[in-house]
Amino acid sequence: MAAASSRFCIWGTGICLSLNNLSFLIYKLKFFTIMRKKYLSALLFGALLFASAGTFTSCKDYDDDINNLQSQIDKLATKEDMEAKLSQMETAINDAKATAEEALKAAQEAGSTEEIAKLEARIKALEDAALDVDALKKEIADSVEEQMADFREEMEKLLKEVEELTGYSLDMVTGISFQVMDNTWDQIGDDEWYWNGYNFDPNLDVNYARVAKIYYPEDLLPQDLADTNPYFGSSENIPQNERKEATSYDFGKGLTGSFTVKSGDVNTVADYMLVNVDPVNAVVSDDMLSLVNGNGQNLNEYLDMTVSSWSGNIIRTRAGESTGLRMIGVQLKNTVDFESFDKLVLKGANHSQTGCTDPNNHEYIAYALAVTDAEKSRTVTSPFEVTLHVQEEHKATNIKGKTKVYSSDASIPSAPIGNYNNGGDAAEGDEGSYPVQMATPFSVTVGSDNGRVMASYIVVDYDNATLSTTDKAALKGMKFSGVDEVTKTLSHSITISGDYATGIPVPLKLVTIDYTGNVEVNVFWVKVGEPVLMDANFTVTPTTFVATPTAWTPASTMEEFKVPAGTSTFTISLVAGETSHQNATKFIETTKTAFANITNYLTLYKSDKETQTTSVKDVAYAKFAGALNLMYMREDKEYEGVIKFYDAKGTYLGSNSISVKKVLPTVIPTGLTAKTNAIHSDGTLPVYPKPGTIVGEYELANSFNFSETLKEDEHLVFNTATFKVDNNIYAEYGTRVADRKIINIVKDVIGSNNTYPTTVTYDYGDIKYHPEGHGVQEPGNHIVTWGTKFNIKFGCYPVDSKYAWYSAPTVYYQEEQTIFGVETNKDGKKINHDFVTVKNPYGYTVDPFRGADEDWTTWAPNLKNTDNVKVYLETVGNKEVNEFFIPSIVEENNVYGLQLKRNPSVTTVLENDVETTVIFEITDNFGHTHKISALTFTIKKDANPAN
Repeated sequence: MAAASSRFCIWGTGICLSLNNLSFLIYKLKFFTIMRKKYLSALLFGALLFASAGTFTSCKDYDDDINNLQSQIDKLATKEDMEAKLSQMETAINDAKATAEEALKAAQEAGSTEEIAKLEARIKALEDAALDVDALKKEIADSVEEQMADFREEMEKLLKEVEELTGYSLDMVTGISFQVMDNTWDQIGDDEWYWNGYNFDPNLDVNYARVAKIYYPEDLLPQDLADTNPYFGSSENIPQNERKEATSYDFGKGLTGSFTVKSGDVNTVADYMLVNVDPVNAVVSDDMLSLVNGNGQNLNEYLDMTVSSWSGNIIRTRAGESTGLRMIGVQLKNTVDFESFDKLVLKGANHSQTGCTDPNNHEYIAYALAVTDAEKSRTVTSPFEVTLHVQEEHKATNIKGKTKVYSSDASIPSAPIGNYNNGGDAAEGDEGSYPVQMATPFSVTVGSDNGRVMASYIVVDYDNATLSTTDKAALKGMKFSGVDEVTKTLSHSITISGDYATGIPVPLKLVTIDYTGNVEVNVFWVKVGEPVLMDANFTVTPTTFVATPTAWTPASTMEEFKVPAGTSTFTISLVAGETSHQNATKFIETTKTAFANITNYLTLYKSDKETQTTSVKDVAYAKFAGALNLMYMREDKEYEGVIKFYDAKGTYLGSNSISVKKVLPTVIPTGLTAKTNAIHSDGTLPVYPKPGTIVGEYELANSFNFSETLKEDEHLVFNTATFKVDNNIYAEYGTRVADRKIINIVKDVIGSNNTYPTTVTYDYGDIKYHPEGHGVQEPGNHIVTWGTKFNIKFGCYPVDSKYAWYSAPTVYYQEEQTIFGVETNKDGKKINHDFVTVKNPYGYTVDPFRGADEDWTTWAPNLKNTDNVKVYLETVGNKEVNEFFIPSIVEENNVYGLQLKRNPSVTTVLENDVETTVIFEITDNFGHTHKISALTFTIKKDANPAN
C-alpha cells in the first residue's frame, strides 16, 4: 500500500486541507464544545476525522469518508452504538498507524527526509486520535442516557460548521445501492392469485411498440379476448371478432383527457428499479439522474429518467417513509433508433426485437446509476449492475383478471373485476355485484398480463341490456364522480350517491388501450350499500374463573346496535387474536348466514336492555357472545371487525363496525364483604375460635358474607403467610373449601396479641396474553388480590364483648341495694331487667345469663355460673379491691341483678365519692381466666336523701 499523503482534498470543491489544517479544525471544534461544556461531542467528532485521515489515502476516498460522516452520526442513537463506532475507529487508527509505520521504515531506508517528517507527523496525529478515542470511551461509559440528546444536538451543530468549512452538504447523496423485489402475488381464492404489479431489479425492460393498426370493438361492446397469458400461448392469437380497424382513433372521444392514437405512433414503456439512497434525506431530482458505463459515458440522449419516493413492501422488510428508498423510472425516448440503441447496450447476435433465441444467454453491458449534483460538481455512482433490454411490447391480455376493484371498507377484500361480470344477483343469495358504500370513494386499478395498458377510462353503462326498466330509471337519478375521465395512471377513484342508489346494480364499462393500439372493453358490476351504520365497541372482562381460556364465551358490555331494515342474512369478520400465533382460531369468519344465527356471536336486546330478540326491527342493543381465545388476545387492545347485512336476494344493505377489547379484571368477583365491625379500624380482624377438645376452629362465615357463587368457589383463597411464631404452628386453613374454616387453632394463641397478615385472592385462570418467541416466559394465571387487607388476631369472645348497664345506677355509701335495669312503661309501672347488656365483638346483642344463647355459651359460661364466674369491685385508679361492698349476681323473678351488701368489717369512713369498676372474672371454655372490667359506677359519700 502506498504511503498516505498528509494533504487531503475535498473532491469537487477545490478545497484541500493539510494535516495541520485538520489538527486546527479538531482543535477549533474541541475548543468550541469545551466552551459549551460539550467535550464529549468534540472528542467523537475529532476521533471520526482522525480515523478518516488515517485510513484513506486519496482525496477522492477522503472526500467520500467526510461525506459519509452524516450517516455515521445518524446511526449513533444509543451508548451501545457509540461504543461500537469507537471500536471501529480503534481498528481504523491501528491499521492506519501500522501502514504508516511500515511506510516510515521504507522512507528511512531510502533516506527520504521530507517523507520521514510527513510520516512521523502522521503517526503522531494517529496516536493523538487514539488518545481521543480512549478519552471518549471513558466519557461515554460515565455518561447517562439523558445526556445523549444534548450530545447529538451538539454533533449536528459541528456538522453544520464542517459544511461551511469544506463545502460538504448534509443532503448530498453519498451512496446508492439496489433493492431487489421479486414478483409478489396476492391470493384471492383457492387457486387464484393476483400479481401486485412490481418486479424490481436492475435488469430493465425498456420496451416500445409501434402502432400499425388500431383495433377497437364496434360500438364499444365488451369483448371477451382470449386469456393468452404469456406462459400459455402467443399473444398474436387474440381473435378479432367483430372488431374494427383504423389508422387513427380518438381514445375517450368527448371525455376529459382524451387523446388521439395514429398508425405509426411509437410508444415506449417505462420500467422501474428500486434503490436505496444514503443519507435518507438526500435530495434527488429527475435532472440529476443518468446511466453511465465504465468510461463515464451516459445514456441521457436516449432515456428519460424519473425519481419518486417509495414506501411499499420490499423483500424481508417493510419500508416506511423516510427510508431513503427511491423508485427510479427509466423510459426510452420515442425518437430513439431502437435497433441502434439495443446494439449499444447488448453484445451478441442472438437477439431480435420480436423475441430472443436464447433469453438466458444475453451478454448485457453493465451500467451504473449516477446521481450528479451540478452545483457541487459531484457525482455518486452505484455498482455497475444495471442492464437494459429492448423488445417489442405485446398486446395486453387478461385485463379483467388483473384489474382489481377496492372498497373503502377494509373488511371487504379487493377482487378482480372478472368476478363481477354477470350483473345483479346470482343464485343462492350470492352477490353478483361488488359491494361499495354510499357516497364513499372506491377505486379500480387497471392491470394486465403479457403487455401493458397505456390508458383507460370508466363510464356508466346506462344502456346495458340486462338492466330492468326500473333500474335504468334509478341509474339516471344517481350521481357519479370519477367516471368519464381518461387517465394514464391506470387508477380510478369513483363515488356513487343518490337518494335511491342503495341496492341498485350498477354496470361500469372499463375501456382500455394498450401500447399496440388494441382497445378492449370489460363491464363489471357494483352495488351500493349504506356506509357503516354505527360502531359497537365491546369490552370483555372475565367475571369468574375461566376453565377454557382458548374458547371462552364472554359476557361483554352492552352496546347500542342497529340492524338495517330488510336484513335476512349477515356475515361477520373479526380479528380475535394475534396473527403471529401458530395455532388456534385467530379469526371469526362466516359466509352468509341466516340472521337468526347471529346469536352465535351477539346477544341482541330490545330497547329495555333486558328482553332478548332476533327481530330486526326490535334490535337496539347487543352484547358480544362469540368464542374468544384469551391467550392470544393482548390486554387492552381493540380487535376490529365488521358485520355486513344483506337482504334475501343477497343485496348488501350496510354494515356495523365492531371491536372487542379484552380487559383483565382488577377486582375479585362480587359477592364477598366483611361483616359490620368485623375488621376494626386498626386493620385487625379478631376471630373467635370455637373450643374443641384440644384445639379451636373458626368458620370464616362468622366474619364474612359470601354469595352463593363464592361460597364454594375454590379459586377464592384466604392467604395467611403463616400462622407460625418461633417455629410453632398455631393454626391452618381447612382443606375443604365448602367449610371455609380455620382449624387446629392452638388455645395458647387465643386472646394473645399475635397478629397474622392476611390477603384474599381470586384466581381467574390462564387468561393473560401468551406471546411467542425465543426466551418468552409463560405468563401464568391472572390472580387478583382483594382490596381489603387485614391482620388476623385470635381474640377472646367474652373479653372483646362490650358491657353496659341497662340503666346506670346510683349507689350511696353504706347503703345496700340490688341493681336492676329499670324500665318505666306507659302506665308508669316500673319493670325490672337484667342489670347488664352485652354486645358481642360484631356488635350484636347477646344474653350472657341464659344457656339458650349459644352465641355466648359457645365461648364462655353464663355470668350466673358462680363456679366459673366471679364478680368483685375495684376502686378506679388505685386498682384495689373495694372494701365497702361485697358484690354478687342474684336472680329475682328470672331477672338478674347485681347485689351490693355492706362489708361488715369495714371501718373506713368515706370522705369523698369513689369511682368503682365492676370486674367479671371469667374462666372461658378454653380454660383461660380473664378479668373483664365490665362496668363502672360511683359510690357517693352522702347518705341517700330518701332516707
